[in-house]
Order: sequence, then C-alpha cells, then structure tokens
Amino acid sequence: MDTLSDNVDIQGLPPYVESWAVAKVAGFVPAILKRWLRSHPDLPTEFYLVMCPVAEVNTQGGLPARVHLLTDPRLTCRHFTGCSRPYYAMIFTGPDADARRAEMQTLLPWSESYAVDIKQDPLQLIFVEASEDIDSEQRPFEARRVADLLESGELLKIM
Repeated sequence: MDTLSDNVDIQGLPPYVESWAVAKVAGFVPAILKRWLRSHPDLPTEFYLVMCPVAEVNTQGGLPARVHLLTDPRLTCRHFTGCSRPYYAMIFTGPDADARRAEMQTLLPWSESYAVDIKQDPLQLIFVEASEDIDSEQRPFEARRVADLLESGELLKIM
C-alpha cells in the first residue's frame, strides 16, 4: 500500500452512535491504520475494525480473557485521541473475522465496529455494530482489594 488516505467516509452510522463514536474524531482511524501499516505492511485491504475506550473496559475489570483469545495481539493496540483519551483498537482478518468480532464485541462496553476498505480514497468505514453498556450479569463485578491490585501490577497499568 503506497499511501493511505487521511479522509474517512463512514456509512450507516446511526445517530445514537454518532454522538459518541471515536471513528468520527478527525484523523483517529487513519492514524491507527498508518501505525499498523508501518509495522505490518501485509495488512489486507479489507477487514473489520473494533474500537473501545480503555477507561470503560478498566471499570469492568480489564479486558476479558476471551477477548485475548479472539484477537491477534499483533493487530491490537492502544491509541490516543487528540484529547489524550486511550482506546483499544483491534483488527480482525480472515474467514472467521466477523464471527470473532461479533463475539468479542459482546464483551466490551462502548465499542464500535466497522467493515473497513483501505484501498479507497477516502477510507471506507461501514458501520457494523455498537455496544453501549454490557449486561452486568454477563460480566459480574468482582470486588478486589487495593493491596491485591498493587501486588499484581494492575493498578499501575491503569495509571
């Protein structure tokens, strides 16, 4: 891929998601994709992209173990918006990409997903799904002591 457009065309984004979608932040999606292309120039031109805010994931106790199993660590990163808000961004490729994306998205609060085509100018993002608050029964809160969080190093990761 020679160059990647800085412009994004988002299709099918519902108004209720548009108000909080990080994909609408100018330059955010192109910056993520350019970062990946520097490290992984073999990235396919069509794939699924899921983004969710780190703070909301951390309030649920961090990324669920199942998310790690469904994602390729080489295609997962943290990226910051212009106002320094961190987001997880994950790319899904392969024949089962949509199924893995759909299952993983049920585990992440305030996540949004898109089918992406990077060979177009502007970049094409087709809205697939969004999840706001996840079902609390699906992800029960586990109370932990601050001392345990310090000992495990989790508290420092959050900061």
